[in-house]
Amino acid sequence: MGDHRKLRRARGLVVRVGGGRRRRSGLLEDQASPRELNRAARRAVRGEARRRILFASLGAVILIAAAVAVSLIVISRPTAGPAGEAPPPASGASVLIAVTGDGGRAVSLALIGADPDGALIALFPPGLLTVLPGFGDRQISDSTRFGAANLPELTVSNLLGVRVDGSVQITAGELTALLGSGLDVDLTSPLVVEVGSGEVVAMDVGSALRSQDDVERILTEQGTGTQLEWLDRQGSVWRAIFSRMASQPALVDQLVSRVLGDPALARQALLGAVQSKELQLTAVPVERIERAGGDSEMYQIGGDAAAAFASGRFAYLQFTAKTRPRVEVLNGNGRIGTTRPVAAALIRHGFRIVRTDNADKSTYAETRIIAQGREHQQAALDARKVLGRGEVVVEVRQPSGVVDLTIIVGQDIPAEEV
Repeated sequence: MGDHRKLRRARGLVVRVGGGRRRRSGLLEDQASPRELNRAARRAVRGEARRRILFASLGAVILIAAAVAVSLIVISRPTAGPAGEAPPPASGASVLIAVTGDGGRAVSLALIGADPDGALIALFPPGLLTVLPGFGDRQISDSTRFGAANLPELTVSNLLGVRVDGSVQITAGELTALLGSGLDVDLTSPLVVEVGSGEVVAMDVGSALRSQDDVERILTEQGTGTQLEWLDRQGSVWRAIFSRMASQPALVDQLVSRVLGDPALARQALLGAVQSKELQLTAVPVERIERAGGDSEMYQIGGDAAAAFASGRFAYLQFTAKTRPRVEVLNGNGRIGTTRPVAAALIRHGFRIVRTDNADKSTYAETRIIAQGREHQQAALDARKVLGRGEVVVEVRQPSGVVDLTIIVGQDIPAEEV
């Protein structure tokens, strides 16, 4: 009997209570008392609650980590072209003539466009601040300074979103020599210059036979007036130039021989202007930039104003009638000349470059195309299709409000190659 009782005690339930004292219960029936069962149940409930809190905390951490991880969502689905995008009509042509002065700066930029409905010459003030793809924000007059032959054409294409079929860079002296004898130029604005402490009228309004030196001076010298007044005088010279071409068609061929781009389309544009019954001439719709204490005269044209001007005057040259995605192109491989060919390819496919600069580092192995928000995901895929390479990701946490796409050019795109 004694052995039996010891055996049953040995099989009892051990419960730890208080300061470490142990109590044995269930000695006869080998089970816990109701009081102990209640305590065990409460402990089980508390344990389950702790486990739920732990799992909830882990879940929250996982969600936060996931949110950080998907700040940039990698897109791996195949690319597709712009939906419903119709190519621009090919019934027109264009050519850009950049006349340079001292220091190699462009003093007169004329975009000549022609289609069956007529011809138009658009002039740009030299102080127009814009993006020179690959060279950053500068005045448009600087587009002829860096030895990049297609930079003026690329700059105007990006600014207006229009096709420029060819371009010519020529000094003012070379142009007037090409024209030969003086021109009949009808000035509607006088050229006023400073002499000593006063001002004098160097050339008055009205029609007159202007010598080669006078024509060169009108093109290259602003005078005391604004650049817009200067454009008005330059416009008078351009009208006289095309009038001379009409009487001397060989001049067209001489200009075409200097064309970078498509000579046939450049000829078409020049002949369209020469043969136009009423050649129109205008300046791009710029606004003057007011700077406190600034002496330089600079202008700007907004994206909406540029698009409206292009659709109203050069619709047959537009890359797209839709709003162009805004793109910044950053050099992420450290090579010189990396961003310009990338920008050029994108511009010609309907993108608008608003910034070119260096990336945060120069060791990117693969090009990254970042859509700044889900709404620009398709534009990122379209850009990848243009470039033929690159990882497409979407910034969903803090997308930029300034650009729609950020493209970091990596080692997979060599300089001067797309």
